[in-house]
Amino acid sequence: MHPLARERPDLTPDDPETLRTYLRRGLRRAIAGVDDADIEDFTQEALVRILRGRDRFEGRSRFATWAMAVALRVAFTALRRRRHREAAVAVDTELLELTAPESGADLGRSSERRHLMTTLQHAITDTLTERQRTAVLGELTGVPSEALAERLGVNRNALYKLHHDARKKLKGAILAAGFTERDVAETLSER
Repeated sequence: MHPLARERPDLTPDDPETLRTYLRRGLRRAIAGVDDADIEDFTQEALVRILRGRDRFEGRSRFATWAMAVALRVAFTALRRRRHREAAVAVDTELLELTAPESGADLGRSSERRHLMTTLQHAITDTLTERQRTAVLGELTGVPSEALAERLGVNRNALYKLHHDARKKLKGAILAAGFTERDVAETLSER
């Protein structure tokens, strides 16, 4: 049982103002380092969800415990999404400018690497759809899957399918240019 639930065993959805006060206080206790404006936003969103979904409350716990669980899920989801948005990098083909030779690199190897990377850039820009490009470049730059799916307006399964189809097209383009899978693995391991 949530510690705050012991304080409000009589809490019901019939008194939204008392519920709001209870949720606000519980969120302040549970989440450190979040400003009051965020707490207010989380409280309001949770209150709306609780009041709209009160028919889903099955009575297996106290209403206060259930309500606080909903509020915490709302808050943590919002914080997670914010973190992903802040971590997301601008997805652009300029991020693939990996073709410059590295200092002291073997000239022949450097030329082969440039050729492979140029082939990869052309394959990305010429053979992939815009959504596939965004998915692949997002993956390459470390954008979290959840943030990438949100940006594209798809669920995780659809994002997986975009990645799968894009990789298949890229592999075909690279093999058609005369590279082997081993060439790709060796070139990319040099990064």
